[in-house]
Amino acid sequence: MKLVILALAIKPWAVLLPPTTSKSFRQSVDPESDESEFRVLVDNKFVKYITIYGGLFMCDEMCASPPTRLPGITSTWHPTQINHLELHMGRKLRSNTVIAKFARFPWEVPQLERETAAYEWIEGHQIGPAFLGHLTEEGRVIGFIMTNIADGNCRHATPEDYPLCHLALSKLHQLGISHGDINKHNFLIHTGGKAVTLIDFDRASRTATPKELEDELNDLQHQLEDTSGRGGRIVELPEDEPHDL
Repeated sequence: MKLVILALAIKPWAVLLPPTTSKSFRQSVDPESDESEFRVLVDNKFVKYITIYGGLFMCDEMCASPPTRLPGITSTWHPTQINHLELHMGRKLRSNTVIAKFARFPWEVPQLERETAAYEWIEGHQIGPAFLGHLTEEGRVIGFIMTNIADGNCRHATPEDYPLCHLALSKLHQLGISHGDINKHNFLIHTGGKAVTLIDFDRASRTATPKELEDELNDLQHQLEDTSGRGGRIVELPEDEPHDL
């Protein structure tokens, strides 16, 4: 079972880095599998990634070899690029001004790649939040910034919002795009109940058939009535982790 931890008693990256101010703000430790990953902030300026191979050390004794070249998002279509270390992150996924979504580890890049491309497809159509720019780390793109429309001005959709949500999803389908995850938490109803914004486009596709688009639209009522809570999780961060969303 994978254990994601936020702090270790020791610093397993210390043997790899020269004497400096180092702070780990994300670790994914999995002693039973192939690899564990560390994301380390050095001198409050550089981000280092460290891979620890499974079976070599106990969780509190780990030491890693240098990471390989890290992948980045290639769907870079927006003119604005922002270094993620220049942002001041809040303690929740939803900040007061903008939302930053970025890949913490290499395996998360494909998901952000798909969502970045999807925002280009819907640009200018008032379907999703405004895309403000790409988020970078040492020359590679790792995510993006978008407006935070949910900052006290929106609520999640309910079955009573079906006509409004149907209209928004139909607008997306008219562009030939399927959303891929139409749970009710991905429809944000604005104050007054006269506008809706779709979010979370990491499963969006432009290869859906007309039948698949029709099936997605037909499933909307069921998704709005769902009470499982699927898709409604908010990520809480500890006080000593200001840089990771």
